[in-house]
Amino acid sequence: MKSYKTLLFILCVAVGLGLMAAFFPREGVYIYDVLFRFPALSEVMGPEPEAVEEEGEEEEAAADTLSPEELMEQRLAALHASRDSEFVAYIAKSPTRFYMPEDDAAYLDPLFQALIEAQKRPTRIMHYGDSQIEGDRMTGVLREYFQDTFGGSGPGLAPAVQTLGSATVTVTTRPELPHYMFFGSSSFHADHNRYGPLAQVAQVTDSATFEVACHGGKSYPHCRSFRRLSVLLSGSGSLTVPLSDSTSVELTSSLDSAYHGLRIASATLPSAVSRATVTARGNMEVYGLMLDGAGGVSVDNIAMRGVSGTLFTSIGRESLAPFFSQQDVSLIILQYGGNSVPYLKDSRGISNYKRQLMAQISLFRQMSPSSCILLIGPSDMATVDGEEMKTYPRLPEIVDSLRAAAVESGAAFWNMYRAMGGRGSMVRWVEADPQLAGEDYIHFTPRGARKMSELLCQTFDFYYKYYRFRHGLDQETLPEDSVANDTTRTDTLHRPVVQ
Repeated sequence: MKSYKTLLFILCVAVGLGLMAAFFPREGVYIYDVLFRFPALSEVMGPEPEAVEEEGEEEEAAADTLSPEELMEQRLAALHASRDSEFVAYIAKSPTRFYMPEDDAAYLDPLFQALIEAQKRPTRIMHYGDSQIEGDRMTGVLREYFQDTFGGSGPGLAPAVQTLGSATVTVTTRPELPHYMFFGSSSFHADHNRYGPLAQVAQVTDSATFEVACHGGKSYPHCRSFRRLSVLLSGSGSLTVPLSDSTSVELTSSLDSAYHGLRIASATLPSAVSRATVTARGNMEVYGLMLDGAGGVSVDNIAMRGVSGTLFTSIGRESLAPFFSQQDVSLIILQYGGNSVPYLKDSRGISNYKRQLMAQISLFRQMSPSSCILLIGPSDMATVDGEEMKTYPRLPEIVDSLRAAAVESGAAFWNMYRAMGGRGSMVRWVEADPQLAGEDYIHFTPRGARKMSELLCQTFDFYYKYYRFRHGLDQETLPEDSVANDTTRTDTLHRPVVQ
């Protein structure tokens, strides 16, 4: 090759690399769970290579030695010292970020405003999900964070007939009632579609009692007791709560028994209690009970084993929509996808599932237009590949599809797959000591569920502090009336520790 051609080739390569350095996104580009980055022009033309290498080594060493709490403090310090655009650039790189519709960093502002005002106007957070949240394993950590930060007490919604155990509440129903669920075996289904917000219903034809008992224990102290007791029902009859002094409290509704949709009968008890009995007399369908504080935040755990999250559009609106019109729901969390991963084997199936989830999000937006909606995708899951356990081949594509379903529907998305480490992380969690995931390579252990929930709490907490930063609010304190009178608030933010 002639010398001028060689020189021309070198110049073309240099110009091309310069253009890449000038225009390649500074935060990098993710392809599945791999981050691709290209040095900026200032980095190429700036410090000496030795200096750059030493700086990178110092940052990596700091990241290895700092605890998550110290890293969070560093982030908050950077937040105070940086411009808004720099913060947005930072969260664009974080594996625990929220993906917002239209990249709107203020999407959750209505949620945070409702939380701050929760003592004057109680608000509700509903956490729907599959067996990954069963037994309050993940929701309990979220509830404790929200109630400790913004006030509130009680475990929230509970089924009229409890078929699954819970770490926070037990419901004992007498006598045994006809009970139907819109998930699980078709033998559990009713001959109608009135299931209510928990997707299950019990039938009272004469009388029944519902004994409720809270047992939050050391992990969840804010839901050990409740002050406001409600029953979700349709039909006619009376509801009373006997008190220890031989008197009783009657649960009343703003809607009379002639109303054919779901209504809520409630009573505020004289003081906070850890257990109570509701006596029901009449002919009614009972969709669930609510155990809440007199004010503050309520957080519901609504776990449905084996569900893909596409059933809500098939539930009768008369038993579902009235709940959202009568309750101030500020956040709806939909945590689904894990049960569908083994069966979505091609792009067509993934696309169909995406459309079905978008229909569910659209339904919730119609029923509760003021609510923020957060879709949480599946964790990493592993299956046998030859002699090894490996991530399901289509899982990253499914996660990307669910993220698109959320943001295209005007909802936020949390990528639990990336948050736990991406491809191959489930195997690492199973092999961890102590173990963080079960031998089925699908479900977290209680310790792993707590760890994942704490990551989610930290993400909420970071966005909340960013909200306060943008609105010029004090980072450390809340208004004096933001702490519920019937709860015990710790001096510092209570977050259960992974042991």
